[in-house]
Amino acid sequence: MPLSLFQSWVFGTSTSVEFVPGVFIILCCGLAFTLYCVAYILIMAHKELKENGQVREQGQEGSIEAESRERDCEESKERG
Repeated sequence: MPLSLFQSWVFGTSTSVEFVPGVFIILCCGLAFTLYCVAYILIMAHKELKENGQVREQGQEGSIEAESRERDCEESKERG
């Protein structure tokens, strides 16, 4: 079987690779939309954490674990 016949079966009638601008545009639009969705999700998650007071501003000391231990200690004192 000649190689050119095999190439025409796999690649269609033409064996040359052509640049198709439509495919490039669709791929770029899809990538841009994906990046937009990821950025939107991250921004909304940051806003939600900020509303709950879980996001620390720069310059504050301590850790979230230390605060949670303090809250647990205060709650146990209130109960007992």
